[in-house]
Amino acid sequence: MYYGSNTRKINRQKRGDLSGPIYTILMIVFVIVAAIMLYNYFQSRTSVLTTQAQISIVNPQLAGNVYSITIENIGTTPITITSITIYPQNSQTPIVTQSLNTVLNPGQSTSIVGTSSTQFITGNKYIVVVEGHTDGGQEVAAESIAISQ
Repeated sequence: MYYGSNTRKINRQKRGDLSGPIYTILMIVFVIVAAIMLYNYFQSRTSVLTTQAQISIVNPQLAGNVYSITIENIGTTPITITSITIYPQNSQTPIVTQSLNTVLNPGQSTSIVGTSSTQFITGNKYIVVVEGHTDGGQEVAAESIAISQ
């Protein structure tokens, strides 16, 4: 009888010893899975942040009834410029609306020259709005103030 009770204690100790390595293996698997999930999360955030669509109006010039607007793609994805609109300050009625279909790659710029049916008044401020979109359908716009010369 005494021999049998020692056997039970030995068996219990063996089962208890086995749970340590299993626990360690489970913790290693958990850490690896968590690391993979974090890596995938940051990779997806990086790809979202690196594809930015942004344009800038660099040098708007207005004189007489002629306008010259330089537009630069300062983002990281190609943009199609679709329109230029010029408004007198404090007005919601445009005096110029020009439709375009000009593609600008990242870092590229273009100058758009056109004429208005009305004269720009020297010294007056005008709001220049340029709109476009990316191939993915993201809308892009920039606004600038130009003073007629």
